[in-house]
Amino acid sequence: MNSRRFWAFAIITCLFFIGLVFQTSRYTALKSNVLSLERMEMDLLKTGKELDANIAKLANLERIEKAAIQNGMQIAAPEQRIIVTDIQGRSANGKQ
Repeated sequence: MNSRRFWAFAIITCLFFIGLVFQTSRYTALKSNVLSLERMEMDLLKTGKELDANIAKLANLERIEKAAIQNGMQIAAPEQRIIVTDIQGRSANGKQ
């Protein structure tokens, strides 16, 4: 009877240690995966901030006007302006 208890205890102990090693390896793999995803998140946040800064810079009307003048464009006089209206779109919606 004592030998059965010994072998049962030995098998359970071995299974416990095998499970412990398995869980430890899974934890290590998941930890490296999380660290990689956190680095990726930081890179994406940095890129997002850079894009927001570029959008703000491009949306600045003074910069647009300055760039247009530097590229040889001129502000159109009132008689040079053409106003386009969408007549077909109004009749298709039922509004007049």
